[in-house]
Amino acid sequence: MIFRGLAAIALMGATPVFAADKVQYGKVPAWVLPPPTPTDAPTPAGAAARVVYSDVQTRLTARGDEVYTAYRIKLLTADALPAGNIATSWNPEAGSVTVHHLRIIRDGEVINVLAKSRFTVVRQEAQLEAAMLHGMLTATLQTPGLRVGDELEFAATVLGRDPTLGDHHFGFSALAPQGNPGAFRIRLSWPASEPVRWRASADLGDLAPRAEGDLMVLERELRDPAAAVPTEGAPARYNVRRLMEYSDYSGWEDISARMATLFDEAAALKADSALRQEAATIAARTSDPAARAEAALALVQDQIRYVYVGLNGGNYRPASADESWRRRFGDCKAKTALLLALLRELGVPAEAVLVQSSGGDGLDQRLPNPLLFDHVLVRATIAGKAHWLDGTRLGDRSLALIPPPMFRWVLPLRAPGATLEAVTPKAPREPELIAVQDVDARAGADRPSKVTVRHILRGDGVYALRTTLSSLSKAEADRQLQSYWRSEANWVDAQSVDWRYEADKAALVLSLTGEGRLDWEGNASDGWLHYLHGAGFYKPSALKRPKEQDQSAPYAISFPRFRCYATILRLPRLGAGHWNVAGRRVNRTLGGVAYWRGLSIRDNVVRSVQSSRSVKPEVSAEEAMVLNAQINGFDDNMTRVEQNFALTADVGRDEPALAEGDKIDWMASATPCDGPGNPSDVRATD
Repeated sequence: MIFRGLAAIALMGATPVFAADKVQYGKVPAWVLPPPTPTDAPTPAGAAARVVYSDVQTRLTARGDEVYTAYRIKLLTADALPAGNIATSWNPEAGSVTVHHLRIIRDGEVINVLAKSRFTVVRQEAQLEAAMLHGMLTATLQTPGLRVGDELEFAATVLGRDPTLGDHHFGFSALAPQGNPGAFRIRLSWPASEPVRWRASADLGDLAPRAEGDLMVLERELRDPAAAVPTEGAPARYNVRRLMEYSDYSGWEDISARMATLFDEAAALKADSALRQEAATIAARTSDPAARAEAALALVQDQIRYVYVGLNGGNYRPASADESWRRRFGDCKAKTALLLALLRELGVPAEAVLVQSSGGDGLDQRLPNPLLFDHVLVRATIAGKAHWLDGTRLGDRSLALIPPPMFRWVLPLRAPGATLEAVTPKAPREPELIAVQDVDARAGADRPSKVTVRHILRGDGVYALRTTLSSLSKAEADRQLQSYWRSEANWVDAQSVDWRYEADKAALVLSLTGEGRLDWEGNASDGWLHYLHGAGFYKPSALKRPKEQDQSAPYAISFPRFRCYATILRLPRLGAGHWNVAGRRVNRTLGGVAYWRGLSIRDNVVRSVQSSRSVKPEVSAEEAMVLNAQINGFDDNMTRVEQNFALTADVGRDEPALAEGDKIDWMASATPCDGPGNPSDVRATD
């Protein structure tokens, strides 16, 4: 991730005015207002603690952003005693912290904890297991003598200035969404002469800055606030609560141009760069731009291990491509710069783009702010089509198999500057799971069946799982697979398990063979009946929210999601009667999900394929009403296979999509999972 860990220090970074690796101690700054007065609302019964006040005051200055944080809480039960474990973290390359006081108030007596105790500074690199080198320091103090019934009061100021973007002010200030008695305040001030923009979430009311001398001030205090209840089921942009943001960027173009310079500098190769030879080797192998891009991406993914580097102002500044190649590790910034360098050498048009890995829904409604992004990757344009190349992923060997992007907005990094661009969400092209179950029951309904099951897995986690399995001994891998199949098909007694990775399909195949008894009902005299595995949908859940919440807001659904289940049942020959397959085809879209099921019986073999796929990330309130009205009529019946003595031939609706029978290639890019027509079509009700 590009700026992982930055949110915690963005308002804590500082120019090294003091010894940055030590905690400073001093009086509360003169610009700080006294704390809010306590409230007299009753404390909820059984509460562990009571907030007397919580106060965050931010002042923007030429030296950086000063953030004063103070609180006073009363400890009511032993559950609240961990509040005495005080800790603060900062990056000594970009920050310093000044502690003003730590007090215990007990029976009217004020105990100055800092008179006898001081913070201990330790090197924090606590996320090495996550491949992160952020250079953080942590100052800790275990408040001595703290008891139930005490009040704990703490205050500190952080002077922050990002070493790369320090000539700009940007950040957030927020009030907790929980409903708690107490006084809660956020305050922002800046020189009236500076063009600082601000925005607040609607639930903070009608805010307006006021002049105080040569400053502009924005302030909101909540006293005994009720909870800021989110709109249930709504997309993220509908649930921004109690947030105040500020920025002095005039637009997204400013961020784009500034960051483009950083990446252009990092992607510039030295005359004797070893990467030039790597690019020449690729160029000699192929002239196809797509093949060149694939080779460059594979080089970055395979040869540069991921390590987040936040040292020496590295939260925003990428390491140079030559440096990353020399040390063979880097974060997403470094990998992006290296990939840009290769693609430019190879003549493939490409640019870096900032994204928010969680999707960034509502990013266009926010002020321009680098903190809103946590990842960067490359967008390459080949034959007029955009390809999203992420050097931090693993196993991408084909541009066609790279999953559609999850993010909703991107900020291209261009020297002239660029604004936000919307990315249209695309339904997944291929299922993340195809479960194919072949049951040979020809020995008879009262005998064990031979069973073969395959799970074809795709998605971001597949390559890592393949790497894990590859590192295990055959015996240990079998043990892990046996455990997997016990949870997925516990009715089958496994005889053998196996796995393989199909690199050209970006798919992991797990397989099981064994024997199992199907849950047949009936007997040879009265006839047999079986409900087919994997041939019945669950009804979708209703999309509703409490009446007091916004009924016009859309609903977010699970996206992207695409799963497919195929069942082949080889039936025994009957001495009397014939087989009847009772089940309905399904071909409809409801609540943003496309449902498809096909059935076939041919040559005493029943085949069923069904899939469900989300076709968009959210549905409107009107679409939710349609879903709710049609849930009761949704076909969630299992497909039934039964012996009927009155039939003169096997009966079942044939399905053209299953006509190839055992010749179906479940690893192909198009399978019966797609149903009829184009797999991206939004299908209507059958």
